[in-house]
Amino acid sequence: MPLAPLSYLAYNTGMMRDIFFDLETKELLDQNAPDVDAAIRALHMSVGMTWCACHDKQIFHSPAALAEHLLAHERIIGFNNVHFDNAVLAWAPERPVHDTFDPVTGKHTLVKPLPDAPAELKKMLDAKSFDVLADLETRLGHRVGLAALAEGTLGKQKSASGPQAVVWNRIAALLRDKLPYALTDVGDQEGAARINELGAWFQERLEQYCYQDVVLLKKVFESGIANKRVAYIDFEGERRVVRVQWRA
Repeated sequence: MPLAPLSYLAYNTGMMRDIFFDLETKELLDQNAPDVDAAIRALHMSVGMTWCACHDKQIFHSPAALAEHLLAHERIIGFNNVHFDNAVLAWAPERPVHDTFDPVTGKHTLVKPLPDAPAELKKMLDAKSFDVLADLETRLGHRVGLAALAEGTLGKQKSASGPQAVVWNRIAALLRDKLPYALTDVGDQEGAARINELGAWFQERLEQYCYQDVVLLKKVFESGIANKRVAYIDFEGERRVVRVQWRA
């Protein structure tokens, strides 16, 4: 079964130049794992959010759909995406299959837009990626968080943290997938409805947080292009400035 050519992806998503993205996972990364890279590959995406000029805000619950959408763009802009997000997407087991129809020949063709091999998919994602964290780490000699960048460059705070996002997803899944059925089984329809509402509220918080990180990343990146520098708050609470050479 052939891989989809880039033109197929562009036809479905509208080829544009830049796309900003972030994702959250269902589990926390164990930083003390014997093989951290393997631990990252074993994580599962809970939600992914993107922004591009062609589609504005987009939400994804399928890692394969997110990967396919990202690859339809010329440049993928993320924060720690080469080491983390791209690996989560590449090692997700799902692979979509599309049925294309040629009106001239009247034939249907099954097309796989993503390679089966995780390493190959990651290579494709990495090749198009600009990783803001990796670029800053090269310039500074140390890592800097998005929260520190947003505060130093934009004067804005992140609304939550990665661990909170994991907990919100767990709560949303529990409220959505288990508790309403238990209440329905004992005849409590009102309780089931209220539980569903609460689950939707936690899901919305998760999605809003993930998208806020996309927006912060986009604004930091655009500020770096406009000013040739960005700033961050260091561990001592001091504002530090770093020159960048980012291009639009």
